[in-house]
Amino acid sequence: MVSGLLFLLLLGNMFSEVWSINHLIICENSVVQLKCGRGKKIHVRSADYGRHDSTTCSAGRPPSQLQNVSCSTLSSVVAHNCNRHRSCSITASNSVFGDPCPGTYKYLDVAYSCR
Repeated sequence: MVSGLLFLLLLGNMFSEVWSINHLIICENSVVQLKCGRGKKIHVRSADYGRHDSTTCSAGRPPSQLQNVSCSTLSSVVAHNCNRHRSCSITASNSVFGDPCPGTYKYLDVAYSCR
């Protein structure tokens, strides 16, 4: 009974570790550093550059730059540059990700875990 309980406890800890996702929003032309603690490495789950709503990264922007909310591109750039590293810097820009929606102010939405 005790060994079964211990197994479930360890199993629960393992899954809570695996499912711990860091989520970052990086406004266009900004730089962010992804980081993991000692002994852990970055594993990028997703990276999406574009715009999905009119409120994220909207401060000081004219409405015309926030209207197109159905434009984005999934990117492997973040995974390619960051996976298996303890930290890495990413710039959310058209020069890095291309321009999925010209005239629209974009942001990078990154989800990653530390393993």
